[in-house]
Amino acid sequence: MSRHATLAGRLLVAAIAIGCSGEDAPGPMSPSPAAEAGSERSRILGPFLEAHWTLPIPAQGQPPAGFSKLDASLAPEDCGACHPQQLADWRTSLHADAFSPGFAGQLIEGANARPHALRACQKCHNPLEEQQPFGPGPDHLARPEHDAALRAAGLVCAGCHVRSHRRYGPPRRADLPPPTEALPHGGFEPRPEFEESRFCAPCHQFFDRKGVNGKPIQNTYAEWKASPHAARGETCQSCHMPDRRHLWRGIHDPEMVRNAVHVSWSGAELDEERLRAQLRLESRGVGHAFPTYVTPRVHLDVWQEDAAGGEIAGTRERATIGRKIDFSRGEEQMDTRVPPGGSFQLDYARPRRRGAATLVGRVTVDPDFHYRGVFQGYLPGRKDERARTLIAEALRRSQTSAYTLVELRRPLPEPLPAEAGQPGGAPPGG
Repeated sequence: MSRHATLAGRLLVAAIAIGCSGEDAPGPMSPSPAAEAGSERSRILGPFLEAHWTLPIPAQGQPPAGFSKLDASLAPEDCGACHPQQLADWRTSLHADAFSPGFAGQLIEGANARPHALRACQKCHNPLEEQQPFGPGPDHLARPEHDAALRAAGLVCAGCHVRSHRRYGPPRRADLPPPTEALPHGGFEPRPEFEESRFCAPCHQFFDRKGVNGKPIQNTYAEWKASPHAARGETCQSCHMPDRRHLWRGIHDPEMVRNAVHVSWSGAELDEERLRAQLRLESRGVGHAFPTYVTPRVHLDVWQEDAAGGEIAGTRERATIGRKIDFSRGEEQMDTRVPPGGSFQLDYARPRRRGAATLVGRVTVDPDFHYRGVFQGYLPGRKDERARTLIAEALRRSQTSAYTLVELRRPLPEPLPAEAGQPGGAPPGG
């Protein structure tokens, strides 16, 4: 294993701890960052969402009299009895995979396995109190009766829709007729907040005004709020829940990304024996920074190929879009992410190599780049067999999630005749 991978693993494990706690140690005579974060959170969410997103979500308690077993259930499969399309969509989403092998494996031993840290980390991945293996309060007593199957299901339907056995959701569609009979579980309470971006903020915005280099590690809501999309009234749900679908597609989905960015290039000109070209990515449909979080990388590559399709060594240039943070020092080392409506360009200028027939431009998306470093660095130190198995599976997933977004190819003109030995010239006797 490389030193880079080991260091990356240590640093992002630290990042996970920062993200879970949401707190930094305040300096002398400074206001508490936690208090500032709470104030900002309250201002954005408003009274209903502030109460709705008390995390972890308090236990539902005893179901109302007359509730059937199905009415009282928090299991997604039981919700799907009446909402089959929503269940089918959710099963394909990262919300259903919120208790992923990589996440679960880090909660078995080490710092993140401590009850306080575990509850803090699970407040978004497994937000229901019924999913918590340790109770609230200073003692955080173990709760062997917690619902292990519900915990393994990740962010379930009830995480957004059920509080004290009452159901909440967006206002009823205008094109639907009113119900003609009593609805299960007493119906639901419609709330407009379910169609607003701030509904997503509690888990997709770290309410830390300081952050790293003035930007929280998770800053998606603030990025959206400052975007042209917000000005046009386009919400998180507009893109990630089209027609109220429970899909939540994002950077792991090639089609979603291809529909949100535009890749083009120009050039491939031979100027004084140098090839010059520009590979450009424009963020047209992304309502926040692209990518918004610290874990993905997007690579732009340009290189020369010979007539047989082989890459000519020494001709490749790469530029990377992403955000890199040294969590051990709290320093931002790189932020080349593309803002909404912005662009990023790789300027290629290399001598044309003898035999070069094609100039190739490629954009690759690596959604789990940083996590891969985490798992590579984390795995050797695990002693628990279950933790090792989960982290190994997470590493395998991270090694197969990258994909080619776009590849552009431009044939090169025949080189002009030149004296032997000059770039682009014919070999002796040619």
